[in-house]
Amino acid sequence: MKNYNFSEKAIAEAAYYIWQNNGCPANSSLQDWNAAINQLNAMANAKKTSLSSKYGTKTSSCKTSTVAKKGSVKKVVKGAKKSK
Repeated sequence: MKNYNFSEKAIAEAAYYIWQNNGCPANSSLQDWNAAINQLNAMANAKKTSLSSKYGTKTSSCKTSTVAKKGSVKKVVKGAKKSK
């Protein structure tokens, strides 16, 4: 599984929705932040795998990812770069 460099804004937004979906618990910011990074990486890797199998090529970046938002889906990432 590859790791991507997401903007701080994208991670913060994803962490906010994770925090909300968990009922807004106190003192969970570090766990929410790490969960957001893990979720964004998983989604970027899933999208890469999906595109690779569909088109028979490898892709090098993710244009959009989604994060759950109380029963709906929200796009939060536009242009993630792979980290080394």
